[in-house]
Parts: sequence; structure tokens; C-alpha cells
Amino acid sequence: MSAATAEPILVPREHVNDDSVFVTEWIAADGARVEAGAVVCTIETSKAIVEIEAPIAGFVRRRAQLGDEVPIGGVLGYVTATADAVLPDAEPARGDSVEPGLISAKARRKMEDLGLDPTLFAGRANVREKDVIEMASRRAAGSVPDDPRGPSRVEALSPVQRRTARVMEQSIASIPASYLERTIDLGTIRARAKTIAETSKGVVTELDLVVCAVARACLRHPHFNAHVTERYELQVFEQVNVGVAMDLEGELYVPVLKNAATKEPAAIAKELRSLLYLTQRRRLEATHLSGGTITVTSMVGRGVQRFLPIPYPQQAAIIGLADPERGTGERTALSIVFDHRVANGSAAASFLATVEELAIGA
Repeated sequence: MSAATAEPILVPREHVNDDSVFVTEWIAADGARVEAGAVVCTIETSKAIVEIEAPIAGFVRRRAQLGDEVPIGGVLGYVTATADAVLPDAEPARGDSVEPGLISAKARRKMEDLGLDPTLFAGRANVREKDVIEMASRRAAGSVPDDPRGPSRVEALSPVQRRTARVMEQSIASIPASYLERTIDLGTIRARAKTIAETSKGVVTELDLVVCAVARACLRHPHFNAHVTERYELQVFEQVNVGVAMDLEGELYVPVLKNAATKEPAAIAKELRSLLYLTQRRRLEATHLSGGTITVTSMVGRGVQRFLPIPYPQQAAIIGLADPERGTGERTALSIVFDHRVANGSAAASFLATVEELAIGA
């Protein structure tokens, strides 16, 4: 099969407001034989994980990689008649020339390295590696001469940072959030964590106990383990999946502890250590990052006494744990930012009280 007859696997437009998606998993191996309609990969839109099917029978040839951001209508890969067929965007044997309307393989890799969006090159007959380098240089030197703020430079966000930015925008736009905080005794929670650690022969922290408490509090207050649908109905989840925010060199990851309300504190602590290990080595998979129903984030150890976290889209609440205030011993702020359509302030206050009760083991 020639490059001209390779069948592209395209990103569909699932939601009107989406400009791009993220590749979360490749089901079919590169070069694997599939039938028409077989699921070859999954993508993450602003609202859900979507399965992408092979348009025809043949051999899957990947182009987008795991974690890549691909524009709507963009090419995820191809299905060809043979496993070694030449692809439309394959790199030529010599040089870096491409046919009109195509992007060379070198150019695609350079875009990924420099964090440039392919849409910057829309309308060009062809794009080569040198074109990408020139674009990056222009953006890096892109200060406006008469800008009263003086010289500046343009820095590309990483794919993870761009994804986080889109999630935050969606959250602010869609969730009418309200904020409450409750002062709790972090020392009591730490003492209990130490006792559990000694018994279980493992590492247990105050964050582990708060995560456990949030999960179990959702069983008593199920509306905080829910979200408001586009039809203004409340979708209440039976399983509590707690996302825990983790920062890695300025990039935010939120791996998820599935069915956390059924697990003991020591088990949660062990699973969190495992997720942290995978995060630090950038080995998280799509299954680790999807399915959250409520989120916990911590600023303990960072000298921050109060902060206002942003809820994750399609969740009702995010719980924040801060450092103790100076001069207060180990009294600290336990906060909640919640969807005011789901609950009022009284219900949120009751939820925080339940979290404290469960965290200290009262």
C-alpha cells in the first residue's frame, strides 16, 4: 500500500469546545493486525476517556505517542495493508524534504521537543525541521518592540503543563465554587499516623490519614462524591476514587487511589508511596490518572498556612491540607473548595468535621 492510500486514524470532535485531546493509551501494538472497528487507542477529552476504533482492517502504525496532545482532526496513526508500508508523514531516506501539505518526521519530533503546537503551522504547504526551529526562535525573541513592559521571551509549556492549564480553565468556567476551612490539630493526626506505622511496619503520614478520612467521609456525605451533569442532574458515584495532587518539577500530576473508602490507612499509605514512586519516574499510565471522584492536595512542609485549591472538573470538591500557622503549635487549616450547586456551606462544614473526626480516629 502506498503512502497516499494509508488510512489515517483521526481525532474525532466529541465536544464542541475541545481544541485538542491527549493520548492516554495505545491498545494495539505498533504494527499489529486489527479488524475494522477494533479499539486501537484511547484519548482524553475535556469530559471523558474515549475509545478510538480502526477505520479499516489492516496494520496499526502509531504516530502520536502516549501523553501527546493532538488537535481535533489530527492524525493519531494509520492503518495500512502491510506492517512496513511507507506512511504519509514518514521521514524520507535522505534529507528532510516532504510532499506538499505534509509535516516531516523530523519536524514532528522537533515540535514535541520544543513544545510547539502543530496548529502554529496551519496553512503551510509543508513543514520541515528548519521551519520548526525558525518558529521557535521567533517565539523566543517574540517581545513586542513597543511593549511598555520591556523585553520578554516566550517559553513553551510542557505537554503536561498545557494539559493542566486546560483542566484549570475548564474548572473555573464550569464550577461555581465556594470555600470553607476548619482548624484542626495536625499533631493528633501525626501521632496516630506514627502508631499505625509502628504497627504496620510501614511509612504512614498525616496525608495518608486525611486521604483515608476524605474517602470514608464521602460514604456519610455522598453528594461530595458526585458532580453536576450537563443536564443539571447529580451523578453520585458509588465508589470513592481519591485523586492526590503530586508536583514534579513544576508539573502537576493527580494519580488516583481507586475504591479508597474500603482500604485501611496502612494500605492507602503503601499505595500512595507506590504512586509517588511512579510519578517521580514519569511512569504513570492512563489507568493511574483517570477515574477520580474527589481530590486531596497538601501544602504541608512548604510553609503555606492557607491556600485556595481548584476543584477538578466533574468533581464536587477538593480538600486542602496546609502547614500549621506560626505560634499555634500544630493547629492547621483543613480546607474545602466545593461546587455550590451540590451543597451549601452548612453541608460542607459538616463534611470537614467528619474528615477531622475520621483522621484523628475519634
